[in-house]
Amino acid sequence: MARPLRLPARTAILLAFTFAGRTGAVAVASAADMMPTYATPGQGFAAAHGERALVMGYPEGLEIWAYPLQLLSGYHVSFRVPGQIALVDGAPLLRRTEYRPTEIVRVYIGPDFVVREHLFVPRKQAAAIVRYEVEGRADVRIEVAFLPSLDLMWPGALGGQTIGWDAAVNGYVEREPLHGFSATIASPEAIGHDAILNRTRPLAPGVRLLLAPGGAARTASVYVTANTSGRPASPDAIRSLQQRGAALEEEARTHVAEVAATSLQIVTPDADVNRALASAVLALDQAWVCNDALGCGEVAGYGPSRPGRRPQYAWFFAGDGLTAMEAMLAAGQYARAGEELAFVTRYQNRQSGMIWHEMSQSAALIDWANKYPYMFVHVDITFQYLASVRAYVQTTGDTRFLRDHWGNIAAAYRYCLSVLDPASGLPRIPADKQGQNEQDRLRDDIRLSTVWIDAADSFATLARVAGHSAQAKDAAGRADLARRSLGRDGWDEARGFWLSGHTLAGQPVHAERPDASGVLLQNVFSQARVDAVLDRIASSEFTTDWGVRSLSAKAADYDPNLYGSGSVWALGTTGVASTFWAQHRPLPAWGMWSALIAWNTLDSAGHLHEVLAGDIFHPEFESVPEQTWSSAALLTSAVHGLLGIEVRSAEHRVIFAPHLPGQWPGVVVRNVMVGGSKLDFDLARDDRGWSLSATNAGADVTLDFDPTIPLGATLDRAAVEGIPAQATLERHAQDSHARLRFTARRGVTRVRIDYSGGVEIVADAPAPVFGDRSRNLRIVGATYADGALSIDAWVTDPERASVRLRSPWTPTSARGARIDLLKGGEYRLTFDPAPAPDRSPAKDRRRATVRIAPTAIGTDQ
Repeated sequence: MARPLRLPARTAILLAFTFAGRTGAVAVASAADMMPTYATPGQGFAAAHGERALVMGYPEGLEIWAYPLQLLSGYHVSFRVPGQIALVDGAPLLRRTEYRPTEIVRVYIGPDFVVREHLFVPRKQAAAIVRYEVEGRADVRIEVAFLPSLDLMWPGALGGQTIGWDAAVNGYVEREPLHGFSATIASPEAIGHDAILNRTRPLAPGVRLLLAPGGAARTASVYVTANTSGRPASPDAIRSLQQRGAALEEEARTHVAEVAATSLQIVTPDADVNRALASAVLALDQAWVCNDALGCGEVAGYGPSRPGRRPQYAWFFAGDGLTAMEAMLAAGQYARAGEELAFVTRYQNRQSGMIWHEMSQSAALIDWANKYPYMFVHVDITFQYLASVRAYVQTTGDTRFLRDHWGNIAAAYRYCLSVLDPASGLPRIPADKQGQNEQDRLRDDIRLSTVWIDAADSFATLARVAGHSAQAKDAAGRADLARRSLGRDGWDEARGFWLSGHTLAGQPVHAERPDASGVLLQNVFSQARVDAVLDRIASSEFTTDWGVRSLSAKAADYDPNLYGSGSVWALGTTGVASTFWAQHRPLPAWGMWSALIAWNTLDSAGHLHEVLAGDIFHPEFESVPEQTWSSAALLTSAVHGLLGIEVRSAEHRVIFAPHLPGQWPGVVVRNVMVGGSKLDFDLARDDRGWSLSATNAGADVTLDFDPTIPLGATLDRAAVEGIPAQATLERHAQDSHARLRFTARRGVTRVRIDYSGGVEIVADAPAPVFGDRSRNLRIVGATYADGALSIDAWVTDPERASVRLRSPWTPTSARGARIDLLKGGEYRLTFDPAPAPDRSPAKDRRRATVRIAPTAIGTDQ
């Protein structure tokens, strides 16, 4: 039986909050909810992760790895039932998969028996345990079949492997003579096995074990161990695994509980959001991998091997690792973030200063850096590195890393300078390198230019902190030159979009891709141009019910099933959503970000795919089921965009500027780490304003509290611990904020911001179901001025053509829509249908204007 998850004493808490004035708005979560479990139909991807080993696969077959080796593949089960000659194939009987933080349980359901298969990988051992529990008839036998491998991860390869039966361990032993690698696959319940015979014509591929579950619980286990350091195979390794199995499982549970208890915890009124964010935190831990020869770092994800033992993507990518590192910062995992940054820094090219792109787990055995073209191929990773170092130093206050690695940081900056065009100050992609775009050969790319501006700004900040004023001034000047050049030459006037770049021959590339949306935050283009692009990206031309397409659906080369030309990326979607939040457009930002929550249970529950199709809600055919940067980006954008949390540990300051959707009456955030202080936020709103309780377990912290308030609302008063305080109203075109700075001292500090009037918009968006097309209403923008609320939206389905309005004021008329009273203070606004003969491309575009009298309504209805 599965053991219950035991939590350290300090995690046995309840996170509970009640929101006044909101019907049914009560959320309660225990610490166990920070470690969610899932149960899905059995056909999805499943992976059990450890730092040194991995079991993963679909029902067609599992593969087992002990880095850098694939030990076996095609692992699957069948069942022998007395009275039936034919084997019962397990795959059609796999009806349920339970995803737990420390193991996967797959449930096979036969006509009169049930078999539960537990996939477990110890945290720090090159080993795996597959345990079977049989219920129902007692005479079921389990046949395990697999293909022996004991070979290196792509692109490495070994020769001379052998496999034989070892009666001392009751299992097979694989051996490789050159490096002394070995692996053992054994079971104490094995009552039969294939003999290894030197046949000219083998009877069947692979080898098989026949297991007879025994004991009162009717269990059987398969133990897999590997020696990746060249030591001879030893029966002691299998015996130790058998004897310590329960202790190893307990160790894994304790570790996961510790990660959940000490990382950022976010509890919202939406249980699906809570599970997705908690799972994203755990996904970062599951992607931490150790290789004896290379060290420990984040891998890019997990998916089945493609030809040549190339798992997707259980090796190291510096860019993916830096993206994960920034999510670790968002999660408050500062020590692990420092380890990842040091790992990336360790393999920097010492001559050029370039940061590497990718490393196979086999890199130490195959002269990866010199004989293969993959190590130093991406120009943009070095730019990304500088921005990531700044994020790390600013968030953690770890200036020692800055001092100790200043040589690496300065070398990376010099490499960036080496690829700049002297006249424009913008980067050019060397002929033998790539920018961010791997599909097209370009001379320059706007995405590369935007990350260069970030890199130059970042280096200027780092140089100032490190006391290198001349270098700081140089970097700031180069960032300004790049902005001017990009603003002058980077706009495509005819298309009303930025220019993507130029081909090697110098021809302009007019692809309309939203993945360079960060340029809209860099003071490169006028606000009018910024608004025009944001309007387009928020439309159905780009945005689906499950995220933002990588290319405009109107483009001539748009293909919804191509990896980079129309599919939907979680990473790209979160980047665009973050841009919308930063531009104070919370409604479309929320629609984009929340669309990703459905990904969390699409395949490997608790993990996000790499990329989905652009027209139908399903994975794109190349997509990897557990993509680290997808989970990382979901978390990072939630922390920085949705919650607006920015930590500045060196200043002992934190910004909390939440953009909560209208349907959320509050949120609880635990474990916000600011230097040596830990803060918890309990935030709730009622009909009159916001209440915040900030609990500080350390030294004083300056807190900039800056929540959104309804459009058109006015500030009444603010107080800190009941003492009047000065709050500032910040009005933007599509949202308003009330900013209040105060000192969060040790203990609890209670803050209140009251406002009057205003209107909130709630756009309900049902989650897509596998195979759906986009149907939800898509809000482009909403403004309030002079007693009129204007909403711009796209409507593709007449049944989903409405939004809700909440206001103490009274709507008096509507143009372009019908307005109905739901209850006191809440209305439904339904957009008018398109004219019957309208067949124009813009027929789905809607605009509604509601006149609102700024007077309070009467009693609730």
